[in-house]
Amino acid sequence: MAAVHAKEDSKEEPAPVQNPQRIATESANHKTLYMPSRLTTADGSATAIKVVAVPKPTCTLPGLPATTLLFDEETGLTKAVVNAAELTGLRTAAASALATTILASPTSTSLVVFGSGTQAYYHARLVIQLFPSIKKATIVVRKVTPRATDLVERLRREASNVEIEAVTGDNASEVVKEADIICTCVPSTEPVFDHNDLKPGVHINAIGSYTPSMREFPPALIAPHTSSSSDSPHIPTILVDSPSACLSESGELITSRISPSSLIPLGSLLSADGTLSPSPATQEKLEQLREKGRSLFKCVGVGGMDVGIARLVVEQAERMGLGTRVPF
Repeated sequence: MAAVHAKEDSKEEPAPVQNPQRIATESANHKTLYMPSRLTTADGSATAIKVVAVPKPTCTLPGLPATTLLFDEETGLTKAVVNAAELTGLRTAAASALATTILASPTSTSLVVFGSGTQAYYHARLVIQLFPSIKKATIVVRKVTPRATDLVERLRREASNVEIEAVTGDNASEVVKEADIICTCVPSTEPVFDHNDLKPGVHINAIGSYTPSMREFPPALIAPHTSSSSDSPHIPTILVDSPSACLSESGELITSRISPSSLIPLGSLLSADGTLSPSPATQEKLEQLREKGRSLFKCVGVGGMDVGIARLVVEQAERMGLGTRVPF
């Protein structure tokens, strides 16, 4: 994670992290996203492209199909084809978990997750694992479907010491008021909670929206001029996975007309080994991120994250003799 983010704005040639803006195509049932990237770390280099088919309401099949092609750095030939559906959820949740350990209270007891898909599962699972203080986790969904019920049952099996339940959006206000950590994992076009319901000290991970038309949280959360209330609580400085990507893809940031100077990249807080940097500059950034008590991590996903996790999985598979080799 440190390698992906910390060198993103490097001027080295070739740049150690290259994350071109994603492109998209539209079909009747899907919006397909193409995310190329190249990543160089102390362990080597890798180039890949991930293709994700985001289903539209007309699609009858569940899930989020995703495939990553990993290329040989020497020859340019395809090295591996990786099913990235599960990995996408894991890598995004890993970034959120890292942000949460940095910004959330270590004594947090209440977790609220919006969504019931793969992203929601991994966010709930990692936060519960990293915060033993969590006593209650609430999954908020539009309606309690079999998928939502399955998610709750799975989390109950894996975290038997935590009270876990699913509620509908109609009851979101009550659980949000008690939440210490909130994860929004839905591609919503309307805010899923009211910023006036947030308690002091809450930390929010917003990862579900990824286009200018999507909004998971109200713009007033980060831009008080968009609110009718003069004393509206807001978060002036935001932690992000990529400032450039968020400014061009996050509907919340675009609508609020947030200044680039109000965004702090996650990688800028980290040392090369992935730990929190002890530098005075980092401490100053942490103070900015916590200035009003509440904190926010906005993530739209960058290709370098996919390259990093795909390379790790392929290397591990090679060591374990897993996978299928085909002539190519």
